[in-house]
Amino acid sequence: MSRGIGWLILAVALVAVGAQAYAAPSGRLVLARDGRTDYQIVTHDRATAPQRHAAQELASFLKQISNAEFPVVRQADWSGGPAIFVGPAVAARQFAPGLSVRDLGRDGFVIRTSPPHLLLVGGEPRGTLYAVYTFLEDYLGCRWWTSSAGTIPQRTTIELGPINDRQVPILENREPFFADAFDGDWAVRNKANGASARLDEARGGKITYQGFVHTFASLVPPGEYFAQHPEWFAFTGGKRSDGYVQLCLTNEELKRFVAERVKQWIRANPTANIVSVSQNDAAGYCECPNCKALDEKEGSHAGSLLHFVNYVAREVGKEFPNVAIDTLAYQYTRKPPKYVRPEPNVIVRLCSIECNFARPLTDPSNKTFYDDLVGWSKVSKRLYVWDYVTNFANYQWPQPNVFVLGPNVRTFVTHGVRGIFEQGSYTSLGGDMALLKAWVLAKLLWNPDRDANALIREFLNGYYGSAGPYVGKFLDLMHRDAVDHQYYLGCFVSSESPFPSPKTVEAAEQAFQQAFAAVAGRPELEQRVRLARLPLIYVRLCRGPQATGVEAYQQLLTEFNAVVQQEKIANVSEGGPVAPKVAEFQENVRVYQELPKIGPGDAKVWPLPTIWQFAPDPKQQGEAAGWFKEGFDDRRWAPVRSDRNCGWEAQGFPNYTGFGWYRMTATVPADLGGFKYLYLYFGAVDEDAWVYLNGQLAFEHSVKTTGLPPEVIWRTPFAFDPRPGLKLGAANVIAVKVLNRLAMGGVYQPAFLVGANRELDIRVLGGLVARETAR
Repeated sequence: MSRGIGWLILAVALVAVGAQAYAAPSGRLVLARDGRTDYQIVTHDRATAPQRHAAQELASFLKQISNAEFPVVRQADWSGGPAIFVGPAVAARQFAPGLSVRDLGRDGFVIRTSPPHLLLVGGEPRGTLYAVYTFLEDYLGCRWWTSSAGTIPQRTTIELGPINDRQVPILENREPFFADAFDGDWAVRNKANGASARLDEARGGKITYQGFVHTFASLVPPGEYFAQHPEWFAFTGGKRSDGYVQLCLTNEELKRFVAERVKQWIRANPTANIVSVSQNDAAGYCECPNCKALDEKEGSHAGSLLHFVNYVAREVGKEFPNVAIDTLAYQYTRKPPKYVRPEPNVIVRLCSIECNFARPLTDPSNKTFYDDLVGWSKVSKRLYVWDYVTNFANYQWPQPNVFVLGPNVRTFVTHGVRGIFEQGSYTSLGGDMALLKAWVLAKLLWNPDRDANALIREFLNGYYGSAGPYVGKFLDLMHRDAVDHQYYLGCFVSSESPFPSPKTVEAAEQAFQQAFAAVAGRPELEQRVRLARLPLIYVRLCRGPQATGVEAYQQLLTEFNAVVQQEKIANVSEGGPVAPKVAEFQENVRVYQELPKIGPGDAKVWPLPTIWQFAPDPKQQGEAAGWFKEGFDDRRWAPVRSDRNCGWEAQGFPNYTGFGWYRMTATVPADLGGFKYLYLYFGAVDEDAWVYLNGQLAFEHSVKTTGLPPEVIWRTPFAFDPRPGLKLGAANVIAVKVLNRLAMGGVYQPAFLVGANRELDIRVLGGLVARETAR
């Protein structure tokens, strides 16, 4: 008999004699009363780092709650009195016969009373930590809303009734990907275990990726290998492509190279659970005969990708059977293949980037994604989801998706998803309701059956206090506005969007005034309300001073800057720092002051029709086929709109990236020729644009000509003098060739002809267009 087991048997005998002295009536436990306790927190003699940290956290929070000191002792030093056992499974078996810990996995746990003792037992490495935090949260009322704000209740007595709580999460990978959620303490306390949280060994570690996503470029850097092996890279446009491009996935030599490269990565990082072998964040899949034939057979570009990844997974699995290979079902690979199936050690991460996030994923507007989710769920045994819960183009723009979070998580789980990555405003603090979304998502990812609306109300009341209902009204107003007006809200909503309506903005401002009144004199809560209101300020600043006047506008800018500095907000978009946006807001004042100088006779704004004919051009045949010419027949092309703030993917062409063509015929007023200057103004094209007038290339607005990256150019207005190719007083054929590398794609803002008697810069031109169209 080992010393530990013998000691425990003796301890059980001693406790049995005095158990009643420590138990409340009816088997209830009194852990503390009037700042005193008889309990010790007991850990195993060889407790792991997470178990030791869990015990210390428990002692710390119990002290904050009750003002009682709970000593933490090793099992060998336990006095034999009432105990809270943290982690040691042997003690759990002694005091709870029949308790099994074998199927708890890495994160599951058991909370059980065995009078006079309390057992907090979990799987390794995180289960015991989660047992402690769940006990503090569900049974004692603790909450950790953000990395710096929580609710720790005060009690003179901590008394417990019978507890027998066993929890094993459905999702193995749970990641609310927000800047504040990266805090290690917040993440472990809210049971998030994703790759980006700062979770050290004491906090249970995390899911560890080697190469998180879009790894083709790092696995096979073109700068190192293109010159020697051009055949390894995608064949597009009739040639092998260099630069940030995809790979030739049927090349046998490349397969062997990548498999060996992945094994080298794992040897260099033996802690990795998952290695990403995934397409670059670009279009340009390989069209060589072998790749093309395989994709046509499989009915999806995911065919060649999955055959490639399966090969790598089989080879890697021979040496590293416990490491999974992760790939993407993203944009052009989102549709599941007909025949090939992922290997057991392959994770497919399905991406929802094209979706309408104002509506649940089961809504008809999201049918194509939902169909792909169902399809992948039937073929993948380890399906993950990469979901999008922010507006990457404008972090502070209202993104009313909070009421679809619960339904969407449940939809994922219903279809067998095992890991969910919720990509929020990760490059900066201060995104629209980011703190609420991160907390609610953490709760839903642990238990998708939770009532999401109840969680939202709990956060609102817990974090904002008596202002909570009014902040909740702001959420309701934004959601109702998006639904009632049928806005398609993707994750790249432009600041030119008509959402939210002016009426809704006004009503939301009134709600916030009520919120401020409810917490007046409480500086901490007032600051939280200021941050929640920031999206409204941002909308009003983006829309310029015309609705407020210069004085009120400058006051809004002062308020915006104050919140930005107080909350340490770095970015207003995924890659956009605050300072240039503030400069743009200041420029809005100049534009507003310039506009009154342009009288009715000084300029004319003539809108082009908002309905275009559209066709995708995956084979890049449009130029050779003369799709820009006057006599080309586009009647079989699809009609799409440019006034919906959404690209072609939301108008019948989901998952398509690459080239697309727009055409229209418009009769231009002859009187525009009476102005000294004439402009053809485009509010935005996603991304590169080549504009043709009556069969001739008139202007190019591209990454090459502007120096702007794709992440910026898609939302940048442009204008040019169209007179060399324009027919005044006659019909004109206007064609636009578009190259889209990322999501959405196309002409998604209206275009205008503007005649003026003075030269206008692009900012004043945009302001003039906005003024005239608002009339």
